Amino acid sequence: MRALELMKRLENLHYWDARLLNLEAKHFGDEITLIFEDNEYNIKLSFTGCSMFKLTTSEEDRIQPLRELSKSQIPYFIQDINITEYESKIDIPLLIVEISVPPLNIEITFTNLKIEKIS
Repeated sequence: MRALELMKRLENLHYWDARLLNLEAKHFGDEITLIFEDNEYNIKLSFTGCSMFKLTTSEEDRIQPLRELSKSQIPYFIQDINITEYESKIDIPLLIVEISVPPLNIEITFTNLKIEKIS
């Protein structure tokens, strides 16, 4: 049920083809933050209580250092976000998010998601 509610909130943001501006892990991976562009402001997704984080991409994607790219050169646009419920072995309500940002694929197992509009 939580997964469906979160999916509705995300879909209301119309994230499709939004440029991913930042991806950051904090507190030893307990918090994963993504920021993407919107028309009037940016959207910050903060996944907390993270127990798994997986990022995959092609080798070609890492030829040029990403820190050298300007905002308009960032090649990552969100295509799909899918959240499902995960049965934990220790009875903690966990969720899994899969985010397609070709050529990146992101997967996070988490307990909470905070969605914020930022400037």
